Amino acid sequence: MSNSELVNSLGLQNQSYASSFDGQGVIGQAGKGLLILTCMDSRIIPHQIFNLDIGDVKVVRNAGGQLNPEVEKDIVLASHLLNCHTILIMPHTKCAMASMPLADVRTRLEDLSGKDFSQFNPRMIDDRESKLRADVKSLQENELIKDDVSIIGAVFDVDTGLVNWLD
Repeated sequence: MSNSELVNSLGLQNQSYASSFDGQGVIGQAGKGLLILTCMDSRIIPHQIFNLDIGDVKVVRNAGGQLNPEVEKDIVLASHLLNCHTILIMPHTKCAMASMPLADVRTRLEDLSGKDFSQFNPRMIDDRESKLRADVKSLQENELIKDDVSIIGAVFDVDTGLVNWLD
């Protein structure tokens, strides 16, 4: 599908969505008090995973569903301004960010693009569970997070659809 065909298709799909849109008046805060930090992987659809509606949850996405300084700032803001009193960090199984070493990622990108990726340094994940535990702990220790905010971790299984909670 060409770019123009995709844009046309998206436009038609949006018109269909808008014709039955019922989100008018939904406030910009998290109705369920939940913020989810997860991966940008297209298999993860947080609203469907937890049977949530429009306005229920704030969702932050990045490669690997990883905490980093910019995301941490967003979460601090959400804890104070957007009614987010539960923060769920939820990476997933079969994540590309945890599937190969940085050198292999660079080589693959260079092979695909013909560009020099020798100085490209995405945050790779060596051990998903250790990284998740470290991210949860880091947020729990962040003194700028609103008091009484709960920080939890879980892993979404892309094969079963189940969420496996950290103990």
